[in-house]
Amino acid sequence: MELTVLVDNNTSAGNCLISEHGLSFYIKEENLKLLFDCGSSDAFIKNAYNMQIDLADVTDIILSHGHFDHIGGFLRLQALYKKFALSGVEFNSKKLIAHPDVFKPNDGEIYNGENFKLTVEEIQKFFNLVLLKTPKYLTSKLVYLGEIPITYGKVQKDYSPDEIALAYKSKDGLVILSGCSHSGVKNIMEHAKYVTGENRINTIIGGLYLINKTEDEINELGKYLKEQNVERIFPCHCTDLEAKIILSRYVKVEDVCTGKKYTWE
Repeated sequence: MELTVLVDNNTSAGNCLISEHGLSFYIKEENLKLLFDCGSSDAFIKNAYNMQIDLADVTDIILSHGHFDHIGGFLRLQALYKKFALSGVEFNSKKLIAHPDVFKPNDGEIYNGENFKLTVEEIQKFFNLVLLKTPKYLTSKLVYLGEIPITYGKVQKDYSPDEIALAYKSKDGLVILSGCSHSGVKNIMEHAKYVTGENRINTIIGGLYLINKTEDEINELGKYLKEQNVERIFPCHCTDLEAKIILSRYVKVEDVCTGKKYTWE
């Protein structure tokens, strides 16, 4: 599996790419060319262009949950695909996969904060809309985990019941991909193990939602990651520097920023 960070809160000096409060990954695995989230705006589209990634070739789009910093840019992607349609690109072959409630917070509409909205009915004109609560294998190794059960810890006030995550069955254990981890990192990890039947967790990459968490809460997560023998984590988006420093006491913390590319076998 090859993963490219199309947009994140951070970017490295000199790469001429845009960062924003949002997240978008471009993933290649077997025959799939997949977008995992679309950030807040069209930044991921501009970055893909500068990295010579052709978004017309995307086969699947997965939305981790319905918050604007993950789906706001989808509106811009829809507009881009309308332009592509003039050159003969077929859209009904592209899948849009998400939890059934991903559009529910806005009564069936997505907003990006600019009074620009799009209905589910219009989305279906361009995409094969697949709404799933249950897990689904996308390839022989990449799994859509579906709705995350809240088994450990209490439900937070900003809990997003439509949140999903992905897991990749690498030769060294699971690689878990998370948009924001509103459901809790531990719940996502335990659900990934249950769905895949693989107890080894090698890597976690994505938002861990540790902003404004107490030091005790972050230490508790760090101890759990160490107990689980997680080899390394790539915390980004909604994980602040203080949380990364604390977690580094327990597990190897790798840097993430817009434009970075990672691979797993």
